[in-house]
Amino acid sequence: MFHIAICDSNPQILTQLTDNILKLPNPSDVLSIHTFLGEQALLRDCRQGCCYNLVLLGPFQQDHRNLALARKIRSFDPQMPISLISNSFQDSLAGYEVPLYRCYPHPFPPRILHRDLQELIRKRRNSCYTFVFSNWQGLHRFPLKDVIYFKALGSRIQVVTALGNYEYRETLGGLEKQLGRFNFMRIHRSYVLNLQWVRNVWGREVTLLNGSVLPLSKHRSRELRESLKRQNIE
Repeated sequence: MFHIAICDSNPQILTQLTDNILKLPNPSDVLSIHTFLGEQALLRDCRQGCCYNLVLLGPFQQDHRNLALARKIRSFDPQMPISLISNSFQDSLAGYEVPLYRCYPHPFPPRILHRDLQELIRKRRNSCYTFVFSNWQGLHRFPLKDVIYFKALGSRIQVVTALGNYEYRETLGGLEKQLGRFNFMRIHRSYVLNLQWVRNVWGREVTLLNGSVLPLSKHRSRELRESLKRQNIE
């Protein structure tokens, strides 16, 4: 089931957004929509650890109110996809720092939201897969979404995850072929990265959601940026 939280101060906007989402053609998962008239109940849910597959913040009646709410939600969860609706160019720019999944103008065609929903559902389906490897400490299993990147260390590979770092014998070339369809990309001769963890790309560096900064090869830069744009991450 794919859980969507919609929040706005106007009940008509909530109804309109709900209707648009329910018109999604041929969804590959069951949609569960949670509406919030005002921010307090949504913030309470997020503070208590409730995780939605998408949070959609309406335009609200006060300027920049939804952006401030997005920042509060992000403080509870660094990865939950958050989109907002705003005609403010300032909100759109500031959204890169939150970061937002998408900033929509108001009004906007439902097909844009439908496209993004299908992409998020696909990513969620892929995130259900696990990555398995073994080393001298035994057999390890991690959800792919928790694997941040792989780093070459001579004849070994370092696996950097949200839960800790590990080493085992493998090649980056093998990992690149194995995980390419799950949104992993070779960004440097020594790194294969989970693109879901990208916060920012600047010059020859990639900044991740956990604050790490990885090097970016010159000949990989264009491919990475185009891939991120296709997925509405950058």
